[in-house]
Amino acid sequence: MSSSVIDILQLEYQRFSAKEKEIADYVMRNRSSINNINIKELAAHTNTSTSTITRFCKKAGCDTFVEFKIRLNREVQKPRNDANFFMKTQHLYNDIVNATAEMLDTERIEEVVNLIKVSRRIYIYGLGSSGLSATEFKYRLSRMNIVVDAITDAHMMMMSASLLGNHDLVIGISNSGLTTEVSHAMEEARKRGATTIGITNFDHTPLSEVSNICLFTPDIGRSGDVNFINSQLAIIYILDIMSLLLLEDEKLLGARQQTLKALYPEE
Repeated sequence: MSSSVIDILQLEYQRFSAKEKEIADYVMRNRSSINNINIKELAAHTNTSTSTITRFCKKAGCDTFVEFKIRLNREVQKPRNDANFFMKTQHLYNDIVNATAEMLDTERIEEVVNLIKVSRRIYIYGLGSSGLSATEFKYRLSRMNIVVDAITDAHMMMMSASLLGNHDLVIGISNSGLTTEVSHAMEEARKRGATTIGITNFDHTPLSEVSNICLFTPDIGRSGDVNFINSQLAIIYILDIMSLLLLEDEKLLGARQQTLKALYPEE
């Protein structure tokens, strides 16, 4: 997994103190101009002390604030003035896809793909927009003749989790990792012996803590545009990769082709 400063700030965010979170928020909002200020100025902007900022930098993997600025500056693109909304959307999509690609842990993804292949049954949990992604992945796996269901109701999540066992797999989707209904159901599934997979933006959250394996995706807040609302883009990217890896299996590919023939017999 990438060890960029921006990735670390996102993944470790839940471990930061309240003051450190204020520093992280300020840095992410103003990351293009952080290189132009010194540690005392950042302390003043965030109502903290220079010692707090030094501790914060160490948690971000840097020995000093100067090292933090240098590494951050390497990662930050120059701000764009996108007056054209079509180009702006294209750039936002490119930024998120590139950030997702940089965060990918290929070994973990391959491990999840292998678990999907061998599990007796699979449940995918998600609420709201994450529920839509769960349903989309269910349709893909179903067409490969994999026993799977997507659960987007909190009560049904808990009921299904209580009936799972050692050969079952649960995938929980939550951008924040703080969706209690999903993490509680996954905790129940894990108690019953099921393997749990989390797909989320943040480490050290209830979802990541109850996941045997966690796949991390970039937070859309990294785009710097508060009006960008596609919270599922990075998750769909991960699901696309897993779908393509699954279709490397001839049996799963054959099942998908069979469903295509059933749906479109004349093509």
